[in-house]
Amino acid sequence: MPQTIILLTGSFDASDLSSFLARRHPECALIWVQDLDVLIAAIDSVECARARLVSFCTGVIVPAALLQKFGCGAYNIHPGPPSFPGRHPESWGVYLAAMRFGATLHVMTPRVDEGAIIATNWFDVPAGAGQRMLAETAFKAALDLLLAWFPRLVGEDAELPANGEAWHGRKWRRADLDAMTRFDAGIDAVEFERRRRAFAELPGCTLTLVLHGLEFSYIVPPDPT
Repeated sequence: MPQTIILLTGSFDASDLSSFLARRHPECALIWVQDLDVLIAAIDSVECARARLVSFCTGVIVPAALLQKFGCGAYNIHPGPPSFPGRHPESWGVYLAAMRFGATLHVMTPRVDEGAIIATNWFDVPAGAGQRMLAETAFKAALDLLLAWFPRLVGEDAELPANGEAWHGRKWRRADLDAMTRFDAGIDAVEFERRRRAFAELPGCTLTLVLHGLEFSYIVPPDPT
């Protein structure tokens, strides 16, 4: 079994999650890191031949040279199904009116969302779901995957077996998101609402109107405290 699990995640109350996993699995050291710089420092502090990387719901891209250091491999949990690889899967799921969605556990490779798929937690998209609801539901599906598979990630040296599913569909990039959230005054009301529901429900998301050469941005405000 791996001696060390490095958990790469920067979302939600990650310290609570790492503490919970460490208590459940004291047989393996667990190190929580939030970004690439801290990951590099953690790699330098452990015996990589007996370490495994688990990336959870993060946009951090780990270079190939770092992935190769993990003797027990590296796995990612993507908060979207194999049909929505890439960035912001919940937004594209809403915009394209997906009927089913999910979260995916897969082997990490230098190219994002291309590694062998180990498991997918599918669910039916709730009626009327916008960006926020789908993101929250996909996150829960991803968390359920992590909790279900963590005992094997901790307890087995060998690479976990693939389930036979394959990535498919367009791999969405940040540039695709930027193109959908920037528009001119000619956009019709139906398309505007479709984009708002898909791309501008979560705090910090931005819509930009270009009018007479000037840009006017609306930023979704933070939730009330």
